[in-house]
Amino acid sequence: MRRGGSALAIVVWLLAAAGCGLFAPDPAAEFDVSPLVAYSGDRVTLDASPSRGTLVDYRWEVNGIRASGRQTTLTLERPGIYPAVLTVEDGRGRTATVEQEIVIYARSGTRIWTETFSDGTAALGRWPLDPTWAVPGQSTVEQISGPQGYVLAVASSGPNYHRRSAHVEVPPLRVGQHLTIEARIMVLQVQEHQTMLFAPARSDLALPPSGFPYYVLSTDYGGSAIREPTTAGGVEAAHPVAFLPEIYVWHTYAMDVSPTGYRFRVDGSVLLEGPWEAELARGGVWWIVLGDESLTEECRAHYDDVVVSVQE
Repeated sequence: MRRGGSALAIVVWLLAAAGCGLFAPDPAAEFDVSPLVAYSGDRVTLDASPSRGTLVDYRWEVNGIRASGRQTTLTLERPGIYPAVLTVEDGRGRTATVEQEIVIYARSGTRIWTETFSDGTAALGRWPLDPTWAVPGQSTVEQISGPQGYVLAVASSGPNYHRRSAHVEVPPLRVGQHLTIEARIMVLQVQEHQTMLFAPARSDLALPPSGFPYYVLSTDYGGSAIREPTTAGGVEAAHPVAFLPEIYVWHTYAMDVSPTGYRFRVDGSVLLEGPWEAELARGGVWWIVLGDESLTEECRAHYDDVVVSVQE
């Protein structure tokens, strides 16, 4: 009996010496983000209190910024989606890691991209020609009299697409927000064989087009229209627009795009709207295309003040 009692005493003593750590579960990393909806420039707090275990260390990394402590606060100046990584460590040196996305929105009314061509011909570097169809001499940046100043001038002719394009990084959009892409355009002729293109939200530059609906003026094919690309790349749907621009008059063309539809406006008046599904919650890279996408028509037009903004 004494021997058994001695053995039991030794076991009890060993368990006591080991403490609760012998049965401690593995650490688990979790954290909360506040506020739930954050905008660029806001202070964002990361709180690791939901993590579990006998923890002695908390390490954070967000967008190249490193910090320590159960809580950390940071400010992200640009809208976007940022991975936040938390690593926790317990007293026995065991670690656990979790990654979570922090979404930073742009406030409604924010201009996220603007092109005024104010630096003259240097602006052409931001608007490269489509290398498949390019005819470099048919467009330039020129200065015109009056308040407009420098503008993109396109005077294409012959059997070619004359497309100049620029890419825009679109921020994530929260529920209730939409994007507005607008440009001021002046056509220099509307007689036969005249076309003009304003494609504000292309997924890429491949043909047939992909992305949101776009505006085209085509004197050979019914005047003004909104064309809707198809997901399968087939024949586009074309919707006539009751608008014919005057010669040598500036008009502001705008496309409002949301996750469920689009709205086309000229000088503030809604001329066409319709349903359209798009993934806008995460943002991404879009292309804005200006110029001519006809193999049989000419384009003589000036473009200026291209603006992309977040609205609601």
